[in-house]
Amino acid sequence: MFRRIMAWNIVWLIVVGVNGLLLLFLLNSLRASRAFVQPALDARKDPALGTELPDALRPFLDIQKPLLVVTFGQCSECTISKLNSWIVMLERWAEEIKGVVVVTEITEAVKDWQKEYRWQVPLVTDGKGEIIRKLNAYFLPRAYGFSPDGKLVWKQDRFVVSQLEAIRCVVEEVKGKEYAKQVFDRKPAWAEELEKGRRDARTKGHKDEGTQGSRTKGR
Repeated sequence: MFRRIMAWNIVWLIVVGVNGLLLLFLLNSLRASRAFVQPALDARKDPALGTELPDALRPFLDIQKPLLVVTFGQCSECTISKLNSWIVMLERWAEEIKGVVVVTEITEAVKDWQKEYRWQVPLVTDGKGEIIRKLNAYFLPRAYGFSPDGKLVWKQDRFVVSQLEAIRCVVEEVKGKEYAKQVFDRKPAWAEELEKGRRDARTKGHKDEGTQGSRTKGR
């Protein structure tokens, strides 16, 4: 009898352990996709297209460009690289779109990255979560597109979306598909500059090798 009880206890502990591991796996999967579900918010209460931009973000409107708002919430060490990715893409496409990132607080880690990489995209603190609640950011990060006059024209509806896809969708909603096609289906200026930099680096490397070879022969 005692052995039977011990056996059942062992089985129960194994089941609990397996369930715990499954829970950890799911949490890590969400972290890997950099998405975090906000349990207090409801997907069914999303703002409708045409909803006004929150007042705290109106100073960032540009009469010539749409505005992309990225609600990021709290930035931890494991998500800050994702934040940097958003900022890099928003800066690269700054001629087509204005960007702003909403965070719970600007931590020391964020300040370090901001200083090191010289971020130009503004960060807005939302300590009380008012902006996140108004936009119903039930998962984070989540992106929203607004027209130059502050009307919601696009919102991210999937956990994972590329920064370029979000930028293109917003520009397309505001300026039309043909305009977006002309802009995004050609090689952008920043990509050409990167390629030029790589070519120059390769050319310099070949010249250095040739110079080194000539010196060796001279000896």
